Amino acid sequence: MAMTAKVENYLADRHNTTQGINVEIGTRACINCIWYEKHYRENRGNIRLYVPISTGYCLLHEQNRGALRQPCKDYETKESPARRGRQAAAGGRAEV
Repeated sequence: MAMTAKVENYLADRHNTTQGINVEIGTRACINCIWYEKHYRENRGNIRLYVPISTGYCLLHEQNRGALRQPCKDYETKESPARRGRQAAAGGRAEV
């Protein structure tokens, strides 16, 4: 189904109305956890694109979470000290 020029112009002008938030890598928030998976939605318009939204899914606890929520006690990053300690104890091999 083709969109009319009026709708395409409205969608093209609307891209400036969104806001983004930057989160530093060292910040303890769900979005920086290795167990967090972002949710995406399909872009509106004539270009197929997936846009991240403000919610996601915690793979460890199997529940929906907000990206900026305070993390749980199981918060982990790729370079967290607990993870490096487990790798060193396993003889430098990554755990499976």
